[in-house]
Amino acid sequence: MTAEPGASPVGHSQHTIDKVIALAEQGRVSEALVMLTPALANAPRNRNLVRRLIVAPAMRGGELDKATAFLERLVEANPASAEDLFTLGSVLMRAGQRKAGHQCMERAGELDPANLAIAAVRLQEAIRTGVDAATLALVRRYADRCDENPRLAQLCLMALGRKNAVEDALKIVERLLSRGEPPADLALEIAQVLSLAHRHEEARRVAADAIARGATAARLHLVVANAMSALGGNDAEIAEHLRTARKSGPNDVLLLRTLGETLLRLKQYEEAADVLARAAALSPELANLQMLLARALKLARRYDEAATVLQALTRNAPASPALQRRTIGALLRAGRKKEAQNTYRALVQESRARLRGSFSDVSAGLYDDLSKAPIPQGRLDFAWNLATRLAKGKDLGDREAWDRSARWGCLADFLLLDWLESVPEKIGEVADLLVGVDEAVAGIRTALAEGRGSLLISPHMGPMYSGPLALRIAGLPTKWLASAPKVASSSYADSLISTSEHSEVEVAREVINALREGYAVVIAIDGVMSPSAPRVEWEGHQVTYSQFAAGLGFRLGIPSFCTIPYWSGERIRFHVRAMPRSDAGEQFASFARRYQDAFFAEIEQQMLRGPENLRLSGGIWRGIR
Repeated sequence: MTAEPGASPVGHSQHTIDKVIALAEQGRVSEALVMLTPALANAPRNRNLVRRLIVAPAMRGGELDKATAFLERLVEANPASAEDLFTLGSVLMRAGQRKAGHQCMERAGELDPANLAIAAVRLQEAIRTGVDAATLALVRRYADRCDENPRLAQLCLMALGRKNAVEDALKIVERLLSRGEPPADLALEIAQVLSLAHRHEEARRVAADAIARGATAARLHLVVANAMSALGGNDAEIAEHLRTARKSGPNDVLLLRTLGETLLRLKQYEEAADVLARAAALSPELANLQMLLARALKLARRYDEAATVLQALTRNAPASPALQRRTIGALLRAGRKKEAQNTYRALVQESRARLRGSFSDVSAGLYDDLSKAPIPQGRLDFAWNLATRLAKGKDLGDREAWDRSARWGCLADFLLLDWLESVPEKIGEVADLLVGVDEAVAGIRTALAEGRGSLLISPHMGPMYSGPLALRIAGLPTKWLASAPKVASSSYADSLISTSEHSEVEVAREVINALREGYAVVIAIDGVMSPSAPRVEWEGHQVTYSQFAAGLGFRLGIPSFCTIPYWSGERIRFHVRAMPRSDAGEQFASFARRYQDAFFAEIEQQMLRGPENLRLSGGIWRGIR
């Protein structure tokens, strides 16, 4: 096409672009694109007109193919236009062409690296596909400019939080907080980073300030509630925060779970069961949530429902002995004894099939799949840091090897229970591992000779399940508390007080009766039956600890011992130490404090006996994520 005689090039260009716009408005896209040559599209004025009068209305109207076609022409005309590449990438992503859109975004970002809006969208897409090394490199590239763009700051904190890169995230947080009050979305990410850093009071304040300014995000209330809980706050106040949050986030599963757990601690079991049932219905794939629901149903005395929930879980995870034991206990509690026996037989058969070969061979094979150990990375980090501090300069060795040993120690204790339960004819192989038992229990034997029984307390550390076997070999009359179900055909049924089948009152009665009959009663006092049980502060965390043993020792005047098994090479030894006894005229509060201090001193000693002796599952460890 050529200009008419006497017409100026500028006038011709204006006439042509007007025609392109008119054709586009009429839906005659192909004709408009024929007229919109690269040369015409390269003129700045024309580009702006196409963006404003064709592309923008098409995007608003959802005509993504039309918007794409004109943007591709603009990019063809000027491949160095970061703005057009950025818009084209956005449109392609909206149209479901994520790969092509991502490529456009990347090109735009490299052409204009100073453009923080483009950087934010690039980072958002990177987070969507998974935070990897390239994502973290992008975060660090823009970390120093985060405070200039709230959305970019929010995404940087989100990416770093998912990788638990707390120190890097805190540098951004400090810069953001120095600029004053952040907007609500950014305040949420800031508060979550502070929570990860265990700076709970600051996290609570940032989230509460955002709420006070009118923010309604449910997760802000959740941050406040979690911070209050970490600080040992009042559960009734925490529950109110969560109930308020539920109004704006009725389908937020994490919020519902936290509310349910809080209600359990408040002993509001019926409401807790209803809240957790809603959460479980929203996320039926979350097995831990289903197990929490079953616990709430049991506490609400809805035993049949609890058993049914656990049975469904067992069908979906038939290779989980721990889950099968919980199911057996629930069935017994619901009076469904035949089903419990059938489930127990299936458990034993499956375990026997897995436990072929010697105990030594099977335990060595645990290293082949250490991922089965239910230990969060944050808990490993906590244990490593604590052990490092307690070691006072002593080298703990390679961190990776330390973690592997810690995971093996957890699985080895689970294996001990499976072995004792399912292959009783080979218990001798475990008995051969026990050394120094008679020397270790000499003090306990002397105390039992008085005829009043003794308490043997322990934390959830070391090869715990070797304890009952060692005591039986030593010939001591023993009862032990455990969540394992008391099935008549199990090899340890006669010595077990099962917490999964009885209420707290019933368990307490059995313990007192056993003590009066002269038994040594084994209790892991950092494990509690009720979520409403009190917690104590330990190394910056709220952890479970029961004063039940201290109370019995004080009231009944019986002796108690802290007994902790530990691996020593390929053998199992036992540490036994007498716990404090009350002094004449001493008040219970004073005695309970001394007893608690002595217990946690023993935990610190166990921390130095090697990572394989930490267990890192159950008891005190539940409060450390």
